[in-house]
Amino acid sequence: MLKTIAQILSILFLLISLSGCIAASIVSGAVDITTTAVGGAIDVVDAVTPDILDDDDEEDEKEESDEEKQ
Repeated sequence: MLKTIAQILSILFLLISLSGCIAASIVSGAVDITTTAVGGAIDVVDAVTPDILDDDDEEDEKEESDEEKQ
């Protein structure tokens, strides 16, 4: 009887200990998947949308160089 109780407590302790490791693994995996998805979405948005800020900077540089020439 005492041996059975000791085995049950040992298994219960093992399961409780492993549950934290399993939860950490699940959270880590979810963060990796989310990071990959967000990174992919940012790449798609960069490819689809024009570089508005870069175009404005180029136009400003052209205007400044034209003013300096005059």
